Amino acid sequence: PASAGPHGSAAVAQVACGDTIVESVKLDHDLTCTGDGLVAGADGITIDLNGHTIVGSGAGAGIRVTGRSNVRITGGTIRNFRIGVNIGSSANVVVDHNQVIGNPEGIVLTTGSTGNTVKDNLIQDSATRGMALRDGTSANEIKANTFSANRVGILVFESDFNTLKDNTVSGSILAGIRLNVLATGNVLKDNTVASNAAGIEFLVTPTGSATGNELKGNRIETNTCGLKGPTAGNSVKHNSFQGNVTNTCS
Repeated sequence: PASAGPHGSAAVAQVACGDTIVESVKLDHDLTCTGDGLVAGADGITIDLNGHTIVGSGAGAGIRVTGRSNVRITGGTIRNFRIGVNIGSSANVVVDHNQVIGNPEGIVLTTGSTGNTVKDNLIQDSATRGMALRDGTSANEIKANTFSANRVGILVFESDFNTLKDNTVSGSILAGIRLNVLATGNVLKDNTVASNAAGIEFLVTPTGSATGNELKGNRIETNTCGLKGPTAGNSVKHNSFQGNVTNTCS
């Protein structure tokens, strides 16, 4: 495993693909990997990509965080992994100021991850979804990110009481923001959702659709369908609709 500097400080370090990072590091070169890129192996550390790029071969995760707390991932580009950043069973992780490009799944929060923050990132060209909150994740904040040209921009599925705010979501093939079943208590506010097939979608499944969520102050513009699916049981107020082919559809 790679380590550098005192715990919590980011010293410049030479790390290699697959390394488990146990102290804060600042990359000094790009990485080209065949499996996982880097693995967070301790709490309270920063992985500073320092402007560098981690490139995968279509497998693994660019950065994997499992069972950790107070980890920060910042400042670089993550490309061509199966998942760009994979966060599971973790709390108070911050992912900020990265470009996560060309991974089938960009950033994934899963397995009960709570209290994490994803902010000020570019997530682009994800063949499945740019961002996913699923499998019992809760109380996470997704803010001020740019999602561009993903199949689905943000998926919320089996995930509660998260806040999605001030994001820009555009060019999604299926939906900008998709709420699947068992998603409740989520707040979507002050997002700009533009030029997607569907802007915000309440997906209908054999077991129903999401309820108990709040949509407010969103700009829903120039989508083929602005708001798709049944909104009954959700609070939808003070959103603006401009230039959509149709503002609502089933």
